Amino acid sequence: MAGTDQRAGGAGREVAILGGSFNPPHVAHLMAALWTLATQDVAEVWLLPSFRHPFGKALAPFEDRVEMCRLAARSLRGVHVCTAEAELAGDPLVGKTSRTLEHLHAKHPDLRFALVIGADILPDTTKWYRWNRVEELARIVVVGREGYPPIPGAPALPAISSTEIRGRIARGEDVRGLVPERVRRYVAEKGLYR
Repeated sequence: MAGTDQRAGGAGREVAILGGSFNPPHVAHLMAALWTLATQDVAEVWLLPSFRHPFGKALAPFEDRVEMCRLAARSLRGVHVCTAEAELAGDPLVGKTSRTLEHLHAKHPDLRFALVIGADILPDTTKWYRWNRVEELARIVVVGREGYPPIPGAPALPAISSTEIRGRIARGEDVRGLVPERVRRYVAEKGLYR
């Protein structure tokens, strides 16, 4: 049928999911989103802030991280924010990628999904809950990261660390160039990470 994508059982356009704590979102996250849009034949990239950290680490409030993602994505055509994990807040498997992807498939049966992961977490996928299910539900797209083995066809994005950014903010140091300017201003106005 002309104009219809017949891959993945006839499902329609593909959306790439770029998940993370986004505590705070930084410029390497946006570089990953733009690289994915430019090279992966996806209709959109959805930034998906985790509702809670999978390993129990403290995070800024979910609402603040969502707003920072919205501010970061505002000037990027095709990049949006998805709050699916908040919709699963009462689910015991909230934060598990396979559960989130199942939820997204149920909510958007007309879409196919790709999952963007960094080279830095690639070695840990064997520890993920139901990684085989994740691979069934989404095409895996690996983004290179400075300091890790190269990924064929993927540039190594700068090794910018949210942990380092939070530390700089706590010490009163400048984070210009590491986070989008709108995010930097939001963090300052809200007094986050002090």
